[in-house]
Amino acid sequence: MVIPLNQIDIGQNARVVWIASSPDMAARLTDLGFTPDEEIRCVLKGRSGGMKAYLVRNAVIALREQNCRQIFVEAG
Repeated sequence: MVIPLNQIDIGQNARVVWIASSPDMAARLTDLGFTPDEEIRCVLKGRSGGMKAYLVRNAVIALREQNCRQIFVEAG
């Protein structure tokens, strides 16, 4: 099932399916490693609406809630 990235829990793995944002933001997220078929893991969730951090290509990347809702993943 495909869900927004902000819905996976700490410690859960997911695989990126697509990015539904503006072309500029999609390019930035792709540069950070959020590319289709990339395996990622949630490592930190802040307060509701706060920052979240994900392990992507052996780097921890923090994203705003708004950006997390634009990345669709397949949890696994």
